[in-house]
Amino acid sequence: MSESMTASAPAPADALTFDYELTIADVRSALRARTRAVRSARLMKIVLPAAYAVFVAGVVAKGVEQRDWNPLVSFGLVILMVLWGSPALQARSAHKTLEREGRTRTTVAAGGLAGTSANGSRSMAWSAFGRYTEAKDLFVLLSADKRAGCLVILPKRALTGPGDVDRLRALLDASLPRVQR
Repeated sequence: MSESMTASAPAPADALTFDYELTIADVRSALRARTRAVRSARLMKIVLPAAYAVFVAGVVAKGVEQRDWNPLVSFGLVILMVLWGSPALQARSAHKTLEREGRTRTTVAAGGLAGTSANGSRSMAWSAFGRYTEAKDLFVLLSADKRAGCLVILPKRALTGPGDVDRLRALLDASLPRVQR
């Protein structure tokens, strides 16, 4: 990012500056959007339930009288809890980390983005990101690695001016490829 695009510098005329505090709903929505955008995450949504179905079919095929059912049922319930509970736990854990940042002020411009919070400031050029995706309530900038291990969440509710969402979308489209899922 250029020298003029730091967190304390005045924003260029075409930049969008907005304040927000991330909620657990924002994090949950961002993780769902990441899952739709990343191939390996989409595969896990298919592979884990399929593995559970194979496990259940194998247990049933062996017959009722040849099994000690308590450990099998317990194991099956644990797998189900992991399948359905881990996204919520992941969102809660990420939110606890992000909560320490408090209120964030982010500026998005042609050169990249810059943000300040109670714990510091950061600026990132568009080259730090590989792509972005849009959810109903937010934009998610994904890192360039295959699994998108890092992401930046930009909630739409923080854009208060008329046409700000369209302006942000145009800035992102000009700088990053959009993942359509």
